[in-house]
Amino acid sequence: MSIILSLSEYEGSIWAAGPYGLFAVGEEELTPTPQPQERLTTACSLGDRIFTGGAPFGVAYLLETAEQWQAAWQEGTDSAVLTFASAPDYDDTGLILAGSEGDGVLRSRDRGLRWMPSNFGLRNLTVLTLAWAPPMDENAWPRWQVVFAGTEEGIYRSPNAGLGWKRSESADAAYQTVAIAPDVHCSGLVLAGTETDGLWRSTDGGRTFSVVEGAPEQVNSLIALTDGSNSSSPAAGDLQVNWLLSDDTQLWCSHDGAAWSPVDGSSAALCLLEVDGRIYAGGEDGVVVVDRASLNVERQLQIPAM
Repeated sequence: MSIILSLSEYEGSIWAAGPYGLFAVGEEELTPTPQPQERLTTACSLGDRIFTGGAPFGVAYLLETAEQWQAAWQEGTDSAVLTFASAPDYDDTGLILAGSEGDGVLRSRDRGLRWMPSNFGLRNLTVLTLAWAPPMDENAWPRWQVVFAGTEEGIYRSPNAGLGWKRSESADAAYQTVAIAPDVHCSGLVLAGTETDGLWRSTDGGRTFSVVEGAPEQVNSLIALTDGSNSSSPAAGDLQVNWLLSDDTQLWCSHDGAAWSPVDGSSAALCLLEVDGRIYAGGEDGVVVVDRASLNVERQLQIPAM
């Protein structure tokens, strides 16, 4: 089997991870790659290194120049890591955040070799998802570095790259996915999906959220697409999709994050990734590649039969 919980891309290299292992995503198939976690929950590819999150090691990494995986140094935490999110300026700063199963947010400033808890303001320490906002304009002042954390009881917003957190105004719920509009600093659009309490939408940069009527009750994955405007109306007859989500049965699409339509013929996804005009959807049976323009399935990638 090849259940996929996480997809990551860096400079054309795509990796998929799930309970059955770590896989390099190729054009036709998924290639298994050895890794050290007994319980693998997520993976992240960044430059010359690959990270895995899970248990028993929390964070483990493999350098391009090394032959063996290493356990990262973690200060005061031994929880499983559930999610990674690298800062938009990672290439310059080496900053990465990780969400853990019981020790909150872990923060690294040395490209993932050492991790420290960074939980000031968090009231719940099970972090299910992390998402960075795009960088603010260079002339903006103050030039905040905004990142969101979805926990078992609420959404948290940090304006200072994860150093401190404030609870957003939203319902008490388990928020397992957050997506941010590419033009968030103009539109203010942020969406958050919950396990059983529907989809929530913010138009003020993630400070307050309100429920989206007519959206699925269960949101397993959610993505804001990088092209197009999230604020203008599409022309009549055009297929203009700026947001995708998946419930437990199929994909849904939206122009503005407020009105949603099911995608005919689609299947459920546990994670979504956009790369070069294609949507990679990881689910219970490998990875499906979807053409963004038509939302039609191009191919399905699985582990080759032995």
